Amino acid sequence: MLRAMLAAGVALFAIAAHAQVAGSVSLASDYRFRGISLSDDRPSAQASISYDPPTSGWYAGGAVSSARIDQQTAAQLLGYAGFVQRLRPNLSWEAGVTYSRFTGHESYAYAEAYAGITYRQIVARLYYAPDYFNSGVPVLYGELNGSHALHGNWYLFGHLGFLRRNGNLTMDHTSRYRSDLRAGIGVTLKPVDIQLSWSGVHGGHGSGYLFGYPVSNEVTRDAWIISLSYNW
Repeated sequence: MLRAMLAAGVALFAIAAHAQVAGSVSLASDYRFRGISLSDDRPSAQASISYDPPTSGWYAGGAVSSARIDQQTAAQLLGYAGFVQRLRPNLSWEAGVTYSRFTGHESYAYAEAYAGITYRQIVARLYYAPDYFNSGVPVLYGELNGSHALHGNWYLFGHLGFLRRNGNLTMDHTSRYRSDLRAGIGVTLKPVDIQLSWSGVHGGHGSGYLFGYPVSNEVTRDAWIISLSYNW
């Protein structure tokens, strides 16, 4: 898996030599997606690329992350495309779609549509997936992300997410709501970025499968995460 991730990183680096393209390769002590560890509380390698023409408003990108699904080594493949428009100098809106799937015997493939607003360093988005993680369950997910510059190259960042699962949960003895929080500090040493953060999940007690996540029941709900990224 690491060899594949490194190969992907080399390919992204070659593509990113063109204008209007950015990419990164990262190593993290845990891969948390909306507060849930998709790597079984283990380290994860990731690579991403984005294409953002400065005048058209359209953008697109993709990412690959090492993961552990159904307690088996896998990789998550994620693609997205959208449109953003500036309303004021510090205010813009956007809308787009994402598609995610995993390697392995079960892809857990699903698509989402989203819309959002950005004001300065704060981004708010609302996602809707009619078949979250191919579980047959519709899910709404809202998130708020922000960052604040400190002295020098240091900065604070945070994330707050809220998930609503539709469907009948009477027999599962759990709430249909789940929230996740992430807060941390980072430093930029161009082209390297280092972050330390805490991530936690609240509400919706029970197996992650109840919310569509194909993860082990032993995965922790809270974790400290350190990551190292190389950006270009």
